[in-house]
Amino acid sequence: MADVIRLLKTVGKTNFVTFYVDYESFYIRKERVTREEKLEFAQKLLRENVSATKESGQIARINAALTIFTNSWEHDALKLVLESKHSSITKEVKQQALDLLHKERVG
Repeated sequence: MADVIRLLKTVGKTNFVTFYVDYESFYIRKERVTREEKLEFAQKLLRENVSATKESGQIARINAALTIFTNSWEHDALKLVLESKHSSITKEVKQQALDLLHKERVG
């Protein structure tokens, strides 16, 4: 569990939930994801996160999220978001995490 906690800290709980579908899509496509696509996504993350400052940090975030999916820890990560007491994790983010978790179990 320590590994998923560390990786989720790298990605960011809100970021993991907000961009879950994007991360999942990259994971499903694995080897077919081009460097350019990864860079475009990193730029998107950079634009949408006001506290982010470097493209390299967004690449690290993407790689950490992909590692979560590679190890089938995405449900654990969503549960950690739901259990979080941190004030930056809003009710909306928790609801979205719950919806994703439910969708994954049903789908």
